[in-house]
Amino acid sequence: MIGRLAALAALGALAACASMEPAGRNAREAAPAPPPPVAQTAPQAAQPAPAPQVAAPGVTVNAPPTPNPAEPQRTANGGDIVVPGQQERQVPVPDGDPRSASERMADIRAWDRCVTQVQRRTDSDPTRPSFDVPEDVCRSELGMANRNAVPNRRR
Repeated sequence: MIGRLAALAALGALAACASMEPAGRNAREAAPAPPPPVAQTAPQAAQPAPAPQVAAPGVTVNAPPTPNPAEPQRTANGGDIVVPGQQERQVPVPDGDPRSASERMADIRAWDRCVTQVQRRTDSDPTRPSFDVPEDVCRSELGMANRNAVPNRRR
């Protein structure tokens, strides 16, 4: 008897939630009112979700137009607010930097690794005093003035 009552309560809760829609940022303004919940007497078999439709190979799908960066936001036909994303652009080479792009990235990674290791050493032993900040330690170890500077060994 208690099992049947619990199953009926769970079934009623599922039926009540079945017609609910999210009311978040993507919810439509004029959403239709949900139909009243229908009491079910027998449990229904779960229906599998429809498979997502995938375009056939060689078929191009039109992408939405790229938003204008000068336009901060605009309203689309459905009332959605479209905010333009970050644009990728080439970073200019600093004046007097003889390194290639891969050498610059390797030096930046070395700086980041050094700072992380020094911070990890400091955090691992809180009783050991640390008089230098990690940037100062890496500045002397790597021979770089800062993260983007040319190391002394490359000059």
